[in-house]
Amino acid sequence: MKKLLFLSLCLFIGLQGVCQVGESTGLEFGFVQGGMTGFPGYSNGGLFSGAIFKEFMARKQGTNVPTVGAEFKLNWSYYSMDNGNGNSFYMNVYTLPVTFKANLGSSWTYQTRKEGDELKTYSMFRAIYLYAGPEAGYWQTNATHPGTLNQVFGGVVGGIQIWINRFKIDVYGHRSISPGTYTPGNDYIQGGALAFGVAF
Repeated sequence: MKKLLFLSLCLFIGLQGVCQVGESTGLEFGFVQGGMTGFPGYSNGGLFSGAIFKEFMARKQGTNVPTVGAEFKLNWSYYSMDNGNGNSFYMNVYTLPVTFKANLGSSWTYQTRKEGDELKTYSMFRAIYLYAGPEAGYWQTNATHPGTLNQVFGGVVGGIQIWINRFKIDVYGHRSISPGTYTPGNDYIQGGALAFGVAF
């Protein structure tokens, strides 16, 4: 309960800022596919993911166009794996990715409309970002394994984002690089996701 209250407070504070292009704080929800290697006969599965994110982007001189920068996330993914014989297990994976972002292209369009006696101008922002970087992770599972469970791991993540005003589509993959999620063993956590985000 204390953890939930703490995360809620952090989220409330983070949402107080005004949404600006390239300096966004927001939420992400999506669908994941993946799981853990080293379990023969089990198929990778996945259910949901969620994240809180914050990005910091440099801007092209004299414009509002973001160029390069970084994004920080607190990410949660829920995986389920099944062997087709009624045996299954779940995984909760929590990661803290720190990624470098590069703007591959962006555009602004403006439209002026008359509403009553007033002329109002609306803008449309579109952008594509490529990103990659390291992540630290922690995971929990109900799977049984003869090895010793290592719940903290390091990994890498990379993906592409499409932004339309305050909304984004995020497609990414990640993989642990710490050898032996179980010790002894050669098990790795890996997965991919399609997520949808909104900035506040």
